[in-house]
Amino acid sequence: MMPKTKISYCFLWIAILSFASCSTYKLSSIQVEMMKPALLTLSQDIDTIAIFKRDLYQSDTVTFRYFKNLYTDSIIDPEIQYRDLSNQCVDALAEYLEGEGYFLKVINYRDSLNSYLATNYSLIDYPELLRKWKVDACIFLDNFHFDDYLKSHHPSLEVHNSEGSFPEFKGSTQLEQINAHLFWTISIKGDTAIYKYKQPDDVYYGNSFNPDFFGSDLNHKRLLENTSIYLAKSFGPKLIPSIVKDFRFYYQSHNGNMLIAEKYLLEGEWLKAAEIYNKQTNNKNQNIAAKATYNMALICEMEGNMDAANDWVNRSLSAYKIENKDHLFNCTQYTTILTKRKKEIELLGKQVRIK
Repeated sequence: MMPKTKISYCFLWIAILSFASCSTYKLSSIQVEMMKPALLTLSQDIDTIAIFKRDLYQSDTVTFRYFKNLYTDSIIDPEIQYRDLSNQCVDALAEYLEGEGYFLKVINYRDSLNSYLATNYSLIDYPELLRKWKVDACIFLDNFHFDDYLKSHHPSLEVHNSEGSFPEFKGSTQLEQINAHLFWTISIKGDTAIYKYKQPDDVYYGNSFNPDFFGSDLNHKRLLENTSIYLAKSFGPKLIPSIVKDFRFYYQSHNGNMLIAEKYLLEGEWLKAAEIYNKQTNNKNQNIAAKATYNMALICEMEGNMDAANDWVNRSLSAYKIENKDHLFNCTQYTTILTKRKKEIELLGKQVRIK
């Protein structure tokens, strides 16, 4: 399975790397784990949260259908029920939040109160509803709909759309494309505002990449269930701080000391790597000094010191007496990332709970 958002992010960095590849200032990537803030900053007294499948737009009443190709007639699949898929989605969200342990209690009502919530939507007094159910926040899944396309695909071709290419599916003879449309509403104790979040997403499967989801009606059903769970787990990190995998970039060098430092860097031994890189920042070779200084910025970011990271980037930028355009581009891009990351850390300071 390959979400479009992930492809878009990687494609951006491919463009950055391509820009820098025509000089000795080509960047290499490293995958790192870091905590990201939620979209909303909840007060520390939000302990109990309730989750509902409200089905405000009555997607449960819509017959599930899919398309053999993009422009052909749709095919009804009576074995697939939107109610089952949307309930699995809220189940997965409840499981995610419980597993993270951010709230003391997570209550999953599924669609048990759907008739009341949907019928009286415009009359709902949310503060009163929170008091009545003795919860601190409510999350409603108001809409859940898939546009499902099963396409024939030549094995010699990659998958392309407006966002770029999907080489993972190069060997696929069939491609499943699901355009998901979800809509969530959030109500929080002590906050008169009602927060609404649209979650459109494009999810792709290829039969060579995901063989367990092709070949039968049962496998197709599993594919849809997997998509429901994936969407819930993509929404969960919007609600609470979460650890995600991200990419950062560093400079390689054939210098012996730099190679040793790189080994430590790739192993996450930041301080051992810093000990070597720090010495190389004074190397008489400007190439090595600039690269080592840039890598020191990365280490400082991984250690949570954004001010020091920015200082190292600036020092790396001035390591040359004459301007190097590729290196200038790399440093400018990283400065932008550090500025964003510093704001994220400030938000995390308000969101992370001390247990």
